Amino acid sequence: MSAHSSSVSDCLLVGDIGGTNARFALYDSSGGSDGAGKLLVRQTFAASDFARFTDAVNAFLQRSGVEASQLKGASFAVASPLAGQEIRFTNSPWCFSRESLRSEIGVSRLTLVNDFEALAHGVPRMIEDGLRPLRQGEGDERSPKLVLGPGTGLGVAAILPLYLDDRMIWRPVPGEGGHVAFAPIDDFELDFLKYLQVRHDRVSVERIVCGDGLVSLYHFILARARKTRPEPVTPAWVASEALAGDAIAKDAVMRFLAALGSFAGDCALIYVARGGVYFGGGVLPKIWPLVSDSPLVDRFNSKGRMSPWVSMIPLKLIVDDTVALRGAAIAAEHG
Repeated sequence: MSAHSSSVSDCLLVGDIGGTNARFALYDSSGGSDGAGKLLVRQTFAASDFARFTDAVNAFLQRSGVEASQLKGASFAVASPLAGQEIRFTNSPWCFSRESLRSEIGVSRLTLVNDFEALAHGVPRMIEDGLRPLRQGEGDERSPKLVLGPGTGLGVAAILPLYLDDRMIWRPVPGEGGHVAFAPIDDFELDFLKYLQVRHDRVSVERIVCGDGLVSLYHFILARARKTRPEPVTPAWVASEALAGDAIAKDAVMRFLAALGSFAGDCALIYVARGGVYFGGGVLPKIWPLVSDSPLVDRFNSKGRMSPWVSMIPLKLIVDDTVALRGAAIAAEHG
């Protein structure tokens, strides 16, 4: 279905904007509320191909053949904190002010939401086909849920149930948990922390549990083995080599998943996430075949006196790539 087979005035421009990719779609809100509408004319751009965010937006609109002024508005899930008028992406050079963005695009209404907050909006409304279970667990569907995951950065958000009279609604709570300090668990991680401290004044979890963190782990393990690799290394290359059986790349992935498991378990404790932990981001789908044999679950569970409690929490991977786009639409609806 194209945008022109629906009424353009019923459509919202939605985007899921990360440090690496910018994904856009037209969302036809006439199909239902709370993210149940139709996504039309979806397209993904590499963020590095555009000097400014508005250039990427205008490229999508031009290819869609739609004038922004005809739309209901725009809503973007962005990988950035959203305090104040000025928006600066954490892992991208893009920046803009809310009002200048609205004016330059030419929409009457603009909504901005954190990218993992958008995922959080969408998670309670997901169907099982959009999820891949890592552990079924014994979750409580009326308890808080946690969404987190590594991509260009490390995103975190919670979804809390609120009770109003005789009904329950879900309220997303955005966070910047990826920027908490990294806490090493074993001698390897302590040595890796020291390695990173030479390069960074402060080492957050995001320095390890993100795409660049996977590359840093690979280089560190390579150096410990007294080996070198002159060619540039990318997260996708490490993932591919690990899946192909390369020992150093696979070790890097396993260490990466161990750190992710520890962090996810800590966040589950903070939010009392008995409703489940939902992993998003762009890295995990690339290495998913290695996850079941990794330390992720053991490190998630390893919480001392709280281990029996966290060991019951369901763990799932989000494989539906429309959730953040629908979450952006939901954020606009709830305005």
